[in-house]
Amino acid sequence: MSRRSSAVLALRRSATTVRYCFEADAEPGVLPRALGLLAKRGLVPARVFAQADADQLSVEIEVEGLAPDTAEHVGLCLSEIVGVRQTF
Repeated sequence: MSRRSSAVLALRRSATTVRYCFEADAEPGVLPRALGLLAKRGLVPARVFAQADADQLSVEIEVEGLAPDTAEHVGLCLSEIVGVRQTF
């Protein structure tokens, strides 16, 4: 498990699979912005889980086939999305 200096926690599940975990404001645009960031890079998530509770959205996105430098870059970009708060 590696901890980034960003608001997104990236858990390395295998040599090429990463699970990004973050909390965000429970607003309609957060999840589409996160998934759009992956789509712009030609990435299709293997698994997506999101759960809203009051004003908070908990998100886990698992992506396969990522090189370590790409995984880190994606994590940093996810942390810059408006509404992303912190890791969990």
